[in-house]
Amino acid sequence: MTAVLMTDGDTLGVHDIPEATGMPAPEGTSLELRPVDGMPTWFGRRLARALLRFVSMEENKPAQLSQLVTPTAGYFRRDRHVHPAVDPDTYRLQITGVANPRVLTLPELLALPRETRVCVQECAGNGNHLQGSAGLCGQAVWEGPSFASLLELCGGPGPATHFACHGLDTLGFLKRGYHYGLSLDELTRARAIVAVTMNGEPLSRRHGFPSRLIVPRIYSMSHVKWLSHIEGKTKPHMGIHNRLVFTNKELRDGKWVRVQARWIGLKSIISDCRAAQGGGWLLLGAAWGGERPVAAVEVSTDGGLSWQRAGLQPVREQVARDARLASGEIDGAWSVFQFHWRPPGPGTYKVGSRAIDEDGNVQALDNDPNVHGHFNQTRVKWRTVVVPENRLPPGA
Repeated sequence: MTAVLMTDGDTLGVHDIPEATGMPAPEGTSLELRPVDGMPTWFGRRLARALLRFVSMEENKPAQLSQLVTPTAGYFRRDRHVHPAVDPDTYRLQITGVANPRVLTLPELLALPRETRVCVQECAGNGNHLQGSAGLCGQAVWEGPSFASLLELCGGPGPATHFACHGLDTLGFLKRGYHYGLSLDELTRARAIVAVTMNGEPLSRRHGFPSRLIVPRIYSMSHVKWLSHIEGKTKPHMGIHNRLVFTNKELRDGKWVRVQARWIGLKSIISDCRAAQGGGWLLLGAAWGGERPVAAVEVSTDGGLSWQRAGLQPVREQVARDARLASGEIDGAWSVFQFHWRPPGPGTYKVGSRAIDEDGNVQALDNDPNVHGHFNQTRVKWRTVVVPENRLPPGA
């Protein structure tokens, strides 16, 4: 148990609660938060999860989305049902299209100086009107050589202005390995790395062993797993995933234009509702994305009629207290928040959160009408929660 600062409207108080970073609430002290749209409302959550797995999507458990570091076990995935068994002895990472092309063995890759990134990974379609549940995201600690250092090893990018990254997840003659492209400018701005560890351990087969691309602040369709080839190019990579799959239509100058999903937008989510010691309920969640750091989070428990400030634990402060993360870069990491809620009585409530960045930009209540598509939907993620009369904690 630990003492943390929480808000209840404008009143601040200290309460002893299970840690927001991991201790599960005692049985019988949590309430289910139900999505208000998408497959969970059409088919039920159990069948919705099965349907997501059918298309090779597995979500994190909701309570894991209010932790600074998401456990590796059960970490979300979005792939093509292909988790190749890569032989470390024969593995090679090719780097071509640069000043001096190189081929690295796994021991050579592991011997290079490493950097640490603590960042959100999120499917570009997470939380859209089809999925609803918004569990295709997580935050881990990644370590590996920086993309920039690999280019230095090759004498620089040479003529390359863009890079396509290729994975080993082939489907024989049906499909070649997954591939996605970014510009050199995007990779540099994001401070990308080629990760060889996740949460302090070598990558698992499921998470991309032996190496994968990690691109903080850019959606995870670009975080290519089972990385085998970094291909320098003199023009944008226009594979099917860049050109067609991960795209929206945006209204520009009166015309609908296809635009690739890219930088993670400003967003937040309430992911857990636990009984608070001393009465009431504790709403827990995380906030991330946008061009500026998250400065505040507001919570509504009446469907947006009113908003109250939550207690935000900025990621900078959390990392400073955790020796494992002290040397890691956190640009692109989420911050967790908590809100002490005392409902006026039993009933069904509609709860949601909105993030506010340092420049005062506020997370949108709904999607931009000038953007059509399933990707980078930053709208407030509403949940309904039923507070039964016999489950009101003392003091509520």
